[in-house]
Amino acid sequence: MAVTAKKRAESAPEFSVARFLREVIDELRKVVWPTWGELYRYTLIVIVTVIVLGAFIGGVDYAVGEIAKRFIYPVAP
Repeated sequence: MAVTAKKRAESAPEFSVARFLREVIDELRKVVWPTWGELYRYTLIVIVTVIVLGAFIGGVDYAVGEIAKRFIYPVAP
């Protein structure tokens, strides 16, 4: 048996903005939110990690740039 568009439309759940928002709120109630202490600690970890990785990437970029300059623009004798 072929499924007609009418039957498919009847079996599909209806979309409603209000229902969607209600379900979102229900799901957010199930979330275990971090305490302020955990949030502070995790924020510090992220900031320190970003600074360390930024310094590492910046240092590698600088070193590779200096090495490239020496090969591209050699010092004249």
